[in-house]
Amino acid sequence: MKDFIALLVEQSRLQSVAINPALDDALTHLDHALAGLCAAVQVEYRGPYVGVETPLAHQMVVRRHEWKIHQPAWSMKICVAAPAANCRAEWPVQGVGRLRKALVVKALPAFFAGFAEAIKQAGKQDSSAGLRVLELSRRFNL
Repeated sequence: MKDFIALLVEQSRLQSVAINPALDDALTHLDHALAGLCAAVQVEYRGPYVGVETPLAHQMVVRRHEWKIHQPAWSMKICVAAPAANCRAEWPVQGVGRLRKALVVKALPAFFAGFAEAIKQAGKQDSSAGLRVLELSRRFNL
């Protein structure tokens, strides 16, 4: 993958995440990369919670989201975690506010570890996209 992964790996390990245009660019690239990977494996996964004032209010979720009206597509979005909300997508990973952005970046190692495990459980770890997610998990969790 591109340099944006190295930046995100580095930031996820720091005490304080640097919220700046380079991070925004890296998260935008991650969003596009994940859209392709999620579409290829089509494995649902409810990842780490990234709520700001209410920690369990929002969650990183991979599923077939209806982000654009009548155009559902597989991706990872930050969703409302309340059961009644049915994982309603609120933001793309790069579209969250400053406080949540730091939480999202810090949650990336856990997100990729869990997503890789979900892909293994679905038996899709040997697909091209599955292998790439496993590699991302390895990079984030060295």
